[in-house]
Amino acid sequence: MRMSTFGSAVAVAALTGVAVLGLGPSASAETPGTCWDNYENAVSGYMSAYSQVNCDGYLGMAKGNDLNWGDSSGSFRGSDAYSASSVVNKGNYSEVKFFLGTGGNSNFHICLTRAEGFVRDLTDDYWLGDRNFGSVNNAIASHRWVDRTACSALAV
Repeated sequence: MRMSTFGSAVAVAALTGVAVLGLGPSASAETPGTCWDNYENAVSGYMSAYSQVNCDGYLGMAKGNDLNWGDSSGSFRGSDAYSASSVVNKGNYSEVKFFLGTGGNSNFHICLTRAEGFVRDLTDDYWLGDRNFGSVNNAIASHRWVDRTACSALAV
């Protein structure tokens, strides 16, 4: 009887530890970083970009296309070009297509659907025009809202 009481106490302690540490099954959506919170709190209809991984270092947000993140017009300006390390999509369109070049029509692109929501770290994502060309991290120069058919199935 004493052994079973001890076993029950150990089981309760273990379950309490899991609950306190947040290691239960429901904690998987609550991974470290701020992207989930940023996505949840984002204004519907917008995409946002961040200069650091885990959606930190806010660069800006856009409801429409911005075909040159480095110019002095649009949602992103000046040093925003070639600075994004994470992105959030809470737009009303299906996808945001990010481009290596300006003009929103470069062969080198990557897409993010609203269903995906965000990319925490662009360092391990590559341009769909040529995987050997390099990482998307700190390389986005423009974006365009597109429907789902405008992006490859290999999107982010």
